[in-house]
Amino acid sequence: MSTRIGGSAAAAALAVLLCGSITAGKSEAGGFLVLPEENPRFVVYDLPPAEIEAALGVSYEEMQLRRAEVEVRVPPDTGVVLVLLCQWADDPADTIAHPRAAYDTLLFSEGIVDPGSMREYFLEVSYGSYWIEGDVVGWLTRPTYQPSLWFTDFLALVDPFVDFRDYDRDGDGYTDAVWIFHAGPGEEETHDPNHIWSYAVYGLNYMTDDGVIVDRYSCNPEEHADGSIITIRVGAHEASHVLGLPDLYDYDSKLDTVTYFTPNDANDHPLVDWCLMGYYGYNIMSYGTRQDPSHLSAWSKKQLGWVTPIVLSEPAQRLPILETNTNPLAYRISRPGSTKEYFLIENRNSNSSSKFDHLDSDFSAYFPWFTPGQNPKDAGLIVLHVDDNIARNNGKPTYAHYKVIVEDAGYDPSTPWDGVSEFFEWWYPYEFRIGAAFAGEDPGQNAFTPNTTPNTNWYTGPSGIWITNISESDSVMTFDIGFGNAWPAIVDHRPAARDTTLEEGLGHLFSAAAVDRDGDPTTYVWSVNGNVAQSGADSTFVYVAGAGGTTDTVRVAAHDGALGDTLIWRIDVGVSTGIASRAPAAAPLLDAAPTPFNATLHVRAEVPAGEVRLAVHDLAGRLVHVLAEGPHPGGSLLATWNGRDASGVEVPSGMYFIRLKTPEGTRTKKAVLLR
Repeated sequence: MSTRIGGSAAAAALAVLLCGSITAGKSEAGGFLVLPEENPRFVVYDLPPAEIEAALGVSYEEMQLRRAEVEVRVPPDTGVVLVLLCQWADDPADTIAHPRAAYDTLLFSEGIVDPGSMREYFLEVSYGSYWIEGDVVGWLTRPTYQPSLWFTDFLALVDPFVDFRDYDRDGDGYTDAVWIFHAGPGEEETHDPNHIWSYAVYGLNYMTDDGVIVDRYSCNPEEHADGSIITIRVGAHEASHVLGLPDLYDYDSKLDTVTYFTPNDANDHPLVDWCLMGYYGYNIMSYGTRQDPSHLSAWSKKQLGWVTPIVLSEPAQRLPILETNTNPLAYRISRPGSTKEYFLIENRNSNSSSKFDHLDSDFSAYFPWFTPGQNPKDAGLIVLHVDDNIARNNGKPTYAHYKVIVEDAGYDPSTPWDGVSEFFEWWYPYEFRIGAAFAGEDPGQNAFTPNTTPNTNWYTGPSGIWITNISESDSVMTFDIGFGNAWPAIVDHRPAARDTTLEEGLGHLFSAAAVDRDGDPTTYVWSVNGNVAQSGADSTFVYVAGAGGTTDTVRVAAHDGALGDTLIWRIDVGVSTGIASRAPAAAPLLDAAPTPFNATLHVRAEVPAGEVRLAVHDLAGRLVHVLAEGPHPGGSLLATWNGRDASGVEVPSGMYFIRLKTPEGTRTKKAVLLR
């Protein structure tokens, strides 16, 4: 930060400004270009309707229309923030417990705040793209508390000492960000009208005497109601408004956070806690309501340029999707002929290595007796239904047409809540969505199709999209997607072991049970060592083992004419002992760490003497790289994999299988590569 005061006077003023309190008159050079109450572009977020109307004489409906016109400000690589700590002589802050240095730590430190500072939050949700730095100034003191003012008296107070050009990194004539922290707690927590409700503004048009305009700022309380220093939860939400992100909760009216009730479903939460902008960042639906903010949703990250979704338009099977907690990955499925309506798919992992987002976004968690998701922490695929033609995120149960909404895997509108059961979404009097994720471990929540509830319909009619075979929640998940046709999936098979030993010369019964979500007839093609042995509707096959000491491959393909699923058994034919079949040999010890890994995976095994093969395969079973092959004297086998294929080319992020074959059997380990 620079000053325009010369000599020792400058040093003294700057020291007071940064470390103590200061009182001064307004600089005559600064002031409003247009007063907020006269500016049709002036926007305020998050204040209750009555307070907006009292402060500006503007209806809440008009303010919502103004908000729809605000453009998202794609942030630069570095954002420079001016933080003002503000108090009043008749309503002072606790400057002993909450000195300036405490806010510098809260906002800009690394490795100190649990779970993280504001800098660490935005670094994580932007995948390292948005670094924030800045100066904390204050405590600044004005004589009398006047909550109706837009803090421009404090801007005037600091204007003679601060060069606002230092906070316009991109040189567009506007400050990058101004964050205000005021004395006392927030009204949203205390419900005391004498306190200030946290908010953000756009279009302030306050001209500083440096020629830089303060156009947007956020307003945050000094402390919580219990007197502890404020956390970054609400501050991150308001700072995201400064970047131009809209609220994504249904703001037909403000929610009463004491009763959680608004008449006629006038306030519901179509994203619950799956987005920082979905409910003020409170994580109020989470077990043990957390003090750290939720992640932004894939839609919000897309708006800020931090996620570029991969467009899906062709059928794909076992499509991998890495967790968005730590990877800028989401898939987009657009309505044909429209760039505005689409689905966004992201993988949210509550067990991630990320600093933030370890939450249960299922509203049921708020009440311990209401547990529809069955999971202590819900995780899995989040499907966002987006219609960017819609200006705001308002809707009703009778016509739930939102700008952005979570397609709730636990929602069944045909079954009204009876006061006892635990699965109905629009349950009176709490107007919340359950907000369950899609995941294989939850019964009935492993598919999103034209026939499920909810279904894949566009707002204008059927989509023909089939998302099926969703895996269990994990850092890497998979799913199948079809357009107009669902993938058949083999859901059960015998023998259960994919690598097995069977006796020579004997017949063994194999079976594969396939499910086709859209009910197409299924044909099973059985082959041995690449040669078709049987084809038709029969899901069973008798395999006759050949000579002992050989290796056979049995393959079944279940298809509906266009799409199919396959399964392969690798069979070591054993010398006959007169026993019809025997269990697979004991598998050798195999370990691979760390996982996930970025640069090098270390593989360790204990193997018997004999021929050994250690190889890497991808999710489709294709060979990626052979790490070791040939005779081994027995004992320890050590190898490393650098995430490259046999040609030395880097392979993409995703799940891989480390497969070890020895004379005593075969063992497989999963490993996740994250780039």
